[in-house]
Amino acid sequence: MTHDASQKINQKLDADIIVVGAGLVGLAAAIAFAKQGKTAVLVDSNPAKIALPALKKSAAWDARIYALTTATEDWLKALEAWPGVDTGRVNAIDAMRLWNENDQKLELNCKDANLPKLGVIIENQNLMAALWQQIIALGVTVITDAKCKLLEHTQHDITLSLEGATKVSAKLIVAADGVNSWVRGQANIAVKKKYFQQTAIVVNFFAEKNHQNIARQWFAPHATLALLPLPNKHVSMVWSLSTEKADELLRLSGEELAAKVALQSKHELGTLQAIGKTLSFTLNQQTANALIAARVVLVGDAAHQIHPMAGQGVNLGFRDVMQLTSLATKLRTMQDIGEYSFLRQFERARKADIASMNTLTTGLDYLFASDSTMIKKVTNWSLRQLNSQAAIKKILIQQAA
Repeated sequence: MTHDASQKINQKLDADIIVVGAGLVGLAAAIAFAKQGKTAVLVDSNPAKIALPALKKSAAWDARIYALTTATEDWLKALEAWPGVDTGRVNAIDAMRLWNENDQKLELNCKDANLPKLGVIIENQNLMAALWQQIIALGVTVITDAKCKLLEHTQHDITLSLEGATKVSAKLIVAADGVNSWVRGQANIAVKKKYFQQTAIVVNFFAEKNHQNIARQWFAPHATLALLPLPNKHVSMVWSLSTEKADELLRLSGEELAAKVALQSKHELGTLQAIGKTLSFTLNQQTANALIAARVVLVGDAAHQIHPMAGQGVNLGFRDVMQLTSLATKLRTMQDIGEYSFLRQFERARKADIASMNTLTTGLDYLFASDSTMIKKVTNWSLRQLNSQAAIKKILIQQAA
């Protein structure tokens, strides 16, 4: 059931779970809980025509793409959301090639770890459409155009009041409402921020040469260029660099930008032709001081925002939901899912993954940006050693997948 909250007066709903935010992570959370037989209500502040845009997919390539690990893909298949994906617009990642500024190269190939692939590249609109189809198929109650107004606790539940007099009560609120989470603010959970003074430029290209299903990344001081494989010789570019340099690039025409990217990527894929819009966004790292409060749990960008260097942001958000819903299956029959001891289990389980991802992205940026001759020598030596150590490479490949 989908409805617009602005058209409902004095409506009172009861549920097991309220999910606030209908992005990828929020949609997946609502599906996962519904698959467990729990009553989930999905609330989003956007009007229905904006909240459901992916059901009318554009033929143009979406500039917003994600690299999903095989574990994430398998989980989405288990949720029965994958059949809604247009697989003709999904591209496997068979290998990763990484270069530093001295052209020292590391290649991680799925075959070296006896894996069928390392992951897949998928467009935002493609995955959104699939998740929405499953939301509708499961009959999840969706309230759109619903600005959150007030949170009220009792001993046994939590009530979310929306503008227009609609109220929803549940045992637990899952905050999937993004970096500027309203729920997080209401729960008085502060965040730690790290400003990289960097901007990511995102655009798709048609490449002269076949990308061979290889994800390519070039590391330079405070700059990372990634060319990720899409079907039919298309690639998605994410170029993270200083905001000052990014501003210069954003003033270029599509042809000029394509030439710059081809040069920066050492013409690995030959001549590039820009396709569609060029997007940009500021890069920050933000981590919530806590992942839980009374009958509230944070997931996705509401809990953590990381540098795109490792390409793991959306996977990290999905892993939040995997952990939460996995723990929920172990609840005793009468145990309350909003119980603080249960939420503490979730928080403890997630903290290490989030911390290690923050450390990885910050550490990589430091390593490749360092002016120290010694650190540069160590980095070059490490890449050479990794290339020659099959056992270590296999571990890295398995981690990447």
